[in-house]
Amino acid sequence: MKQILLYVFAAVVLIGTMGCSRQEADLFDQSAAERLHATEDALRDNLCSAKNGWELCYFPYPDAAGYAFLMKFEADGSVKIAAKNRISTKDNYMEETSLWDIDGTQGCILTFNSYNTLFSVFSDPLSDGVGYSGDYEFVVLTSEDKDHIRLKGKKNQAYISLNKLETGVIWKEYFDMIDDYNADIFDDNDGVDMLFWDGASQIKMTYEDGMFTYEKDGEELSRGFIITPTGVHFYSGFLMADSVTYAKDFKLTEDKQLLKTDDGKAFLSSSYTAADFFAHKFTTYSRWAYVAEDTDAKTKADYEALRQLGLAKGADINGVAYERTTTTDSRGSKTYAYALYVSYLVDGKVFGGRIVLNHKNANEQLTFAYKSHEDALKPLFARLADTETDAAKLFCDIFCGTYKPESYTGSALNMTQLLLKGESRTIHVIADKMIY
Repeated sequence: MKQILLYVFAAVVLIGTMGCSRQEADLFDQSAAERLHATEDALRDNLCSAKNGWELCYFPYPDAAGYAFLMKFEADGSVKIAAKNRISTKDNYMEETSLWDIDGTQGCILTFNSYNTLFSVFSDPLSDGVGYSGDYEFVVLTSEDKDHIRLKGKKNQAYISLNKLETGVIWKEYFDMIDDYNADIFDDNDGVDMLFWDGASQIKMTYEDGMFTYEKDGEELSRGFIITPTGVHFYSGFLMADSVTYAKDFKLTEDKQLLKTDDGKAFLSSSYTAADFFAHKFTTYSRWAYVAEDTDAKTKADYEALRQLGLAKGADINGVAYERTTTTDSRGSKTYAYALYVSYLVDGKVFGGRIVLNHKNANEQLTFAYKSHEDALKPLFARLADTETDAAKLFCDIFCGTYKPESYTGSALNMTQLLLKGESRTIHVIADKMIY
């Protein structure tokens, strides 16, 4: 009898289990394939619904340098892409139309399935078989928020985002705003040191070509970032003092002295004062070239008068730059000096030489005074004055004196252009501008 009851109980449990299984199956009124198609359709509709398109914050691979693209998806399978970067557009604003699709054979994949010269170059293997290690197919991770879509590169695994553009944003002006950020922070700033600090510790980092590198516990680490009109976004960011959160998003402060997180707990700052930066640039680029733009009127007039004097005597003075010279004695000891390099033409041939300067860097001021000059300047000096010393003085009257350097843009983070401000002169100089 007990055995019969056990069989009856087992049968009841089995029937109940089968009933639950049928009930669970009824929870979905669509098959998996139908649900996937519905997701694809919703994504397609959302992408095409953005009247002004989308911002793509693109990293080719994790912690690479990032690039901004604007995209307008159409229901006919075309996509207009706009970009302005050094790799695919040579820093010119460009637009190009190609094809896109959503591939559901391996999940929900956003694919750019025809070649676009602005975008596809990042996933090209190029001649080395690697190229820029980017993707053209992206796994759609989240699309519940109609204004923000999270993606992941199918091959190289970088997380990126699509953000719906507001209707009032003009595409070209979007990239103009990025240019403004670059001018204040990164333009021509390769090899420059900056500091990350969070109130508890500092990290000294070197900027190079869209990346920051630094050492931690004997290991060299790299952090890539992307610039958008709203600020600077790092892929991984920097670990904060709490050892939990990462500082990833920074904005330039109104006074252009710092990049700061929204909560104000972390900063990026320059490692240099303007006077220190003037000397630092000599170690890499060796010169600061004079430019007339935004130099004061008296200095421009004096320099032009000097040029006209040379032209009247058959010599065309075509550039002046501050340089640091290096001499090495027989024992290998090096001596450094500052100089004015003067470039000039006589009978169509280019010549140049240095006026060596005494210099001093103190109290954030630079002081220059005449010391000597090279024989290479004798052909020019003979045309300018009765004695070589008098000719050298014509240049030193303009470019020597005591000056306090200031950032040309007002940004403490980018000082690759400086204004040398003296009592009666303001001289605009640019780093690494070859004049001969």
